[in-house]
Amino acid sequence: MQENRSPRNWKRSITIAVAVIVAIGVAFVIGAFLVGPARVKAEGGVISTAVLDMPSGILPVTDTNGNAVTLLVKIAETSEAREAGLTNVGAKALDTTVLLYAHPKLQTSRVRYDMTGIRAPLELAVIDETGNVVAVKKASTTAKSISVSEKHQWVLAAKEGLLGKLGIAKGSLVTPDDIRRIS
Repeated sequence: MQENRSPRNWKRSITIAVAVIVAIGVAFVIGAFLVGPARVKAEGGVISTAVLDMPSGILPVTDTNGNAVTLLVKIAETSEAREAGLTNVGAKALDTTVLLYAHPKLQTSRVRYDMTGIRAPLELAVIDETGNVVAVKKASTTAKSISVSEKHQWVLAAKEGLLGKLGIAKGSLVTPDDIRRIS
């Protein structure tokens, strides 16, 4: 018995297989660009470009018990950066994002910090010109702004509870003049 087999066109089969693999790869990449950012945003992992553009630094702090604490902070040192603050930073990203509002000189009158669009409750440590934390204020997610009437040169902002866990409270010593910039 003779079988009637036609020779297989390997070149054509390989071409089709490569085309299918490329199509699947392209679909995956397109899906990642469309779905990925939406997933990160939904999970609260978004950091605004304003915060990403701020310089980073390592800030030494002495808690109320005299223990040394080191914080990695983003520094809002320009008026534009201070105005942007932590607006539109996702709740999950706020777990590890600490912002230092740095003024070039002592603020002797009431200063309003915009809280529109914050994604999690915040706490703000108000720091005078000598580095002493003179007050800790809380801002809810519904707060449009928070006013600081105490004389201050810096404000340290973090997700509610984070500063407390680190022992940073009224009476702590924060030394922003000793900040070591890393970017």
